[in-house]
Amino acid sequence: MAESARARPQSRISSASLDATFDALALQACDDAGALNDVVRAYTALEKLIDTSALSDCEVLTPSRTELSALLRLLNDALLVRINTVNAATGVVHQALQRGTPGAM
Repeated sequence: MAESARARPQSRISSASLDATFDALALQACDDAGALNDVVRAYTALEKLIDTSALSDCEVLTPSRTELSALLRLLNDALLVRINTVNAATGVVHQALQRGTPGAM
């Protein structure tokens, strides 16, 4: 009896659950690939703006709109993260002050 208990798998993952997991992973991989493309475009824009080796070739030095857009998108995302962090921290300080000061609004 002990051997038959060992022979059976302890838990089975359903096919639907496995499919949902793979779908979620595939979507996340696509999102991550898109984010990496934005990083590459932003890096290319920065490289074109600061590279001095090809000063005679204006087309090489001019970042495309897509590259500049990717750069701005990354900067905006980073700025939003920092703003949200500051906002959360000030909210915690505000709550602490309200709890510590009787009659505070």
